[in-house]
Amino acid sequence: MTLESQLLLGTSKASLSSHYFIQDPYHEYGVEFIDHVYRKYGHRAICLYTNRRERIVHETQFPQLPSNAVAAAYDVKLNRLDDFVSMVKSRYNIIAVIPFNETSVVPATDIAHSLGLSWAQPSIMPLFRNKFALKDHLRNECPNLRMNASRIVQTTQGVLSIRRQREYQRFVIKPNDGYGNRDIALFDRKSTEPEIEAYIDRMKQSELVMEEYIDGTEYFVNGQIDAEGDARTVAIFQYSRRPANGRHNIDFETLRICYGTPLFDNLARYAENVMRATGLRRCPFHLELKVDELGPCLIEAAARLPGHGNALLSGELHGPKLDLIDLACHYYFKSDYRELPLDWSAYNSRAVRYVHGVAQRPERICELEGIEEVEALPEFHSWVKKLVIGTRIQRTVDCLSMPWCVVLKAATEPQVGSAANRVRQLIQWNRHVGSVRQAALSIKFKIPRVLNLIQREIRMTLPPLHLSNGARYAANRPDGTYQLRGERR
Repeated sequence: MTLESQLLLGTSKASLSSHYFIQDPYHEYGVEFIDHVYRKYGHRAICLYTNRRERIVHETQFPQLPSNAVAAAYDVKLNRLDDFVSMVKSRYNIIAVIPFNETSVVPATDIAHSLGLSWAQPSIMPLFRNKFALKDHLRNECPNLRMNASRIVQTTQGVLSIRRQREYQRFVIKPNDGYGNRDIALFDRKSTEPEIEAYIDRMKQSELVMEEYIDGTEYFVNGQIDAEGDARTVAIFQYSRRPANGRHNIDFETLRICYGTPLFDNLARYAENVMRATGLRRCPFHLELKVDELGPCLIEAAARLPGHGNALLSGELHGPKLDLIDLACHYYFKSDYRELPLDWSAYNSRAVRYVHGVAQRPERICELEGIEEVEALPEFHSWVKKLVIGTRIQRTVDCLSMPWCVVLKAATEPQVGSAANRVRQLIQWNRHVGSVRQAALSIKFKIPRVLNLIQREIRMTLPPLHLSNGARYAANRPDGTYQLRGERR
């Protein structure tokens, strides 16, 4: 029987064990989930890949993806997701879906709902990918919570009309489903019509939301919501942002806030009230808010773990008993209560700071200084993003395009602040490389990468193979709905 026939008809052997779906897992959290679930529960992943090129580029970078912890991997078109799930659920016993990043939240919800999984919340989860709908929901559910004004906008004239209202003396416009601090523009009543129109035209493919601008200091709160909808705070950090490259809010440093202070208590109370009001269940959360003279005000909220490896760091701050990957897994798979082993004494014991790099222009890293010296600092903890020779960096315009990011730890805030300044002095690139040499070296670095991608593409389109380790490979189905890679039994 062919592999395609087995998938269509189902086999008792595959259905005896339990599996779960995870989308595009070529990410630190993705492989952490795959490894953890296999070790603790013995469940194997069914990986869904929605971008073939990204899969070819990244899949081989993580040893967990071709490991025995993965039962099968498919290239799936999101507009055919229902067809795919209908085909696969007859073969596998799917007991959970894990959305570990922003773009997987809605597909995971759709899959879980179609499979009848108790975790699914089809009326709640999509709100976290719709900034206006989420705040509108909160205004209705809990009108006493402070919320800034917001409106969906489509045209320049619509923006000009709305900004006459008192709340919009200063305002931001951003994609309604955006993330990563991308494409956010700040305007006020003095902004000209051509300035606003230029932004609207550039973003014409996106639905846009116009929000009242809240001045003040920005923070983020990480936590977990249990099966009853109770929210618990795990860590709070403060953003330190500065203008750069035409943007008003580029990440510069991020500082951990001490537990037990009035500030921490105020932020945690507000964030937990917001998350309870959303109606979310069995999910980690990441909430961003600002504090001005009127107190806390929600900026955004996400039904996922925080980015930049912050989930791993937030758990680590409490000591070895708290693992936020493990905690999230528990609620993705189960609905019974799980105690949080929070150690606030350990959390407060060290000053912790992210230091973010800023690139002024796109370029290839041909010469690099300071990496080993940074790693030798006593305050060095880990890299979030590490520069290496050959990397192509982008002009920094959001938190995804920073060239490097490092986490520092020290006994005191002044000590970690001094180390942050030292890091910025140490990391330098292309100081002695002219434009001609940089162009030549860029080609030198690019050619092997392109050849490697071509080789991977060829390997992925070969006819079916039987390998000694039990892996099986199949080409695309005729209708193009999916592609099976590396099924293991």
